[in-house]
Amino acid sequence: MQLLKLPSQCKVGFVLRIYGFLLFCWLICCQASAQENNMRLRLYNAVNENNLYNADSAMHTAWKPLLYTDSLMPNLKGTNKWIKRKFFKEHLVQVQTPGFNFYGDFIVDEYIGKSNRYLKKVAPTSSKYIDVKTPGMDTRGFEITGNIGKKVYFETDFYENQGKFGGYVDSFIRRNTIIPGQGSYKNIGDGSGFDFSSSATRVVYLPNKHLLFDLGYGKNFIGDGYRSLLLSENSFNYPYLRVSASSGKFQYSAMWAQYVIINTKLNDRLGDYRKWGQTYFLDWQATKDLTVGLFESVTWPDQTSGNYRGKDVTPWLLSPVMFLHGSKAPSGVQNNDITGINAKFKFYDRSYLYGQAVVNQLGSSSSIKNRTGFQLGLRSGDVFEIPGLNVNLEVNTVRPYTYQGNEVTANNSIDVNYTNNNQALAHPMGANFTEYLAVATYSWKKWWFRAEGFITNYGADSGQANYGNDIVFKTLSTQTAPQSVKTGQGVAATIKYADIKVAYILNPATNLRIEAGFTYRHQSSDLFNFDDKIYYIGIRMSFRSLLYDF
Repeated sequence: MQLLKLPSQCKVGFVLRIYGFLLFCWLICCQASAQENNMRLRLYNAVNENNLYNADSAMHTAWKPLLYTDSLMPNLKGTNKWIKRKFFKEHLVQVQTPGFNFYGDFIVDEYIGKSNRYLKKVAPTSSKYIDVKTPGMDTRGFEITGNIGKKVYFETDFYENQGKFGGYVDSFIRRNTIIPGQGSYKNIGDGSGFDFSSSATRVVYLPNKHLLFDLGYGKNFIGDGYRSLLLSENSFNYPYLRVSASSGKFQYSAMWAQYVIINTKLNDRLGDYRKWGQTYFLDWQATKDLTVGLFESVTWPDQTSGNYRGKDVTPWLLSPVMFLHGSKAPSGVQNNDITGINAKFKFYDRSYLYGQAVVNQLGSSSSIKNRTGFQLGLRSGDVFEIPGLNVNLEVNTVRPYTYQGNEVTANNSIDVNYTNNNQALAHPMGANFTEYLAVATYSWKKWWFRAEGFITNYGADSGQANYGNDIVFKTLSTQTAPQSVKTGQGVAATIKYADIKVAYILNPATNLRIEAGFTYRHQSSDLFNFDDKIYYIGIRMSFRSLLYDF
């Protein structure tokens, strides 16, 4: 078993260049004084993100992950035995000196569970079943974080995994040829499990209080809710560069990223196709309680189709200015231009209304050109004056064919759908759906509780028909639009989902915990009916978000 392999999407040269940049930043910052740098930089994560919304004012919170300053880890040397400190209170490697902090951990994430259903093998002639009645995971890896003064934050991680998933996740993996949010895989043995690895890295440089440079191979999120219709952490990591400038009540960000099109039918020695993404976001703190942001994303092809795969890159790809770009690649492929609005309003202490609107194209209410989506939500912290109780209530709806880019022609097989590695870059359901969602978390002493539930009504495709839900494998050229296009068209289907997690935190520094959970998912229509009940218990570790709620 190969324990230290990099996933195909992660290029070693790219990671080395990032750490060359990190060394350069260290040389710049190494003269920082001890008094100025008696602190550390950290990123908000899924566990402490609600602290963002407990502030007195509605600052710029939409683009995540977001940096904040924190006090140093307490010096516990001499107070406990080494193994007790490292297991229950500290990072395995912990270096805290004036102007430089470094934290490193070996990650072990193990769980085993029970599922209520079997799956048939992928081969249509096979009568055997896949053993998904015992889902489980064996993960080993490492995580490194740190900062150089107040100007540089860095992190990197790597995970090697072997495991099996419950029925609905297993089906998704075999259909989309991707582990949700974690990259490609190879099968284990007879095909009853998966062997996969993933890595990420990020370097953030803040030369002054107005500028931020974020270079990495990872994920980004734009929004103030649980889901995002603009940019989410749903898909796998991608290389990106983000530049952000703040002045007064405005913050402007531009990001350049490269996405992957995984085509299992493509037998090409040059590998999977790539596409480029430009993302712009202008956030305005209109009042102490109201922020409004303007969003645009442009997806371009990187290569032409055919045997030679020539470059198909336009100089407009370098534009850092929102709305200032061309509409077509040199080959004539139309880019996919998506615009949107993000807003949040603080109406009570630690309570916010938030929402998004996304527009891929505008037309009459029943036209196929009316490709839009909307989000409305409420989030509140310390609900009913109970410290640590946080609640999200959210509604998302997206019309058919939204995010499906250009009409792919016979002369060009490149799509510019708003996807990466066979997953949506925005909402995991793609399009043609309405979702009602609730999430609650509660922390008490060393205990952590989480409950999530949603009901999604959507229009599924039948055979080769394209009713506008699948934005990964289908494009506008294959649309099967009725005369009047409406949300939910196609095969009327429903997903009912509930998930409960309970954890006892052993080490708050690494989020080492004993965790147990239960997931219920029911997916039904006139053509199919799937029922999943999945239980698990294990020793979990790290703050990363692994999303299987779709």
